[in-house]
Amino acid sequence: MNNKLILTRIKAFTLLDSLLTLAITTFMILSLSVSVSGIFQRVEEKLFFLSFENLYRDTQKLANIKQESMILEISESQISNGVARLDLPDGIKVVNRHSITFNQAGGNSSLTKIVFESGNKCVTYQLYIGSGNYKKTESESLYSP
Repeated sequence: MNNKLILTRIKAFTLLDSLLTLAITTFMILSLSVSVSGIFQRVEEKLFFLSFENLYRDTQKLANIKQESMILEISESQISNGVARLDLPDGIKVVNRHSITFNQAGGNSSLTKIVFESGNKCVTYQLYIGSGNYKKTESESLYSP
């Protein structure tokens, strides 16, 4: 009987293989998280502008229903009509403070231009006098400050 030890090589990852796999996996996860956070920020901006438009219309309706004037206050950190409040997200800022008064019929008495800045985009609401309607325009900035 011939007893020979047969050495078998155990196949495994080397340190270099493990580091390469870890680097590729980390790169993929980071690239996905950056794209997801960008998508989340765009969705948050769209939801904010929809909420602002709803708060504007609700303030008009409240003034008409209550038959008393209502004020929509727009400041650097929030928008409020005395009943409801909407906080501005981190990526959006108001260029100027505004106070819009709605009469008993729900119309406003100013040609105020409300400007929001977010990243490289500028969103403007031009109010029409009397009717309470507005025109929304979005413009892309050529450069980011």
